[in-house]
Amino acid sequence: MIVLKPTAKLRKRFSKIDFETLSLVYSLLFISIYKVKKRRSFTLHIKTTKKDYSYYTFQPGKYVFINISDCIIGEKLFQFTLLHEFRHFIQDKVFKIPLTKKNYDETSMDTYMSSPVEADVDFYTKLTSPIVTSLHKRLTKLKTKLTKKSKYMGSKI
Repeated sequence: MIVLKPTAKLRKRFSKIDFETLSLVYSLLFISIYKVKKRRSFTLHIKTTKKDYSYYTFQPGKYVFINISDCIIGEKLFQFTLLHEFRHFIQDKVFKIPLTKKNYDETSMDTYMSSPVEADVDFYTKLTSPIVTSLHKRLTKLKTKLTKKSKYMGSKI
């Protein structure tokens, strides 16, 4: 299970995003990749950074942080960036890809963009972004309908 925990600042900035529902979508992505008998749950702490780029730091342990640039304001760009950084999380925690000069070279923009790690992320993000966006919208609508229909009726029945 994936639980997305954005900071209050991010929740306020992207108030139209239902992060509980988005957690379900990311859990589905995670389950489709993470094929083990005993599954671990991860909480992804999403916070802003003053840098002009977003990043995920390959890190040991269960505490996972995704840093989203303060420059990102649009919901669509936020969703795309989050998915991008989520794929880095998958590379780190599921595929256990080491960050070596061969896999990830950030000496120039060309070597960075052609690194196997970034090529994989770009391909994955372009492939799954429309699916994630569509699924999030549909599940949010369904959650709203279920909330309306699930109110206590009491003696009105």
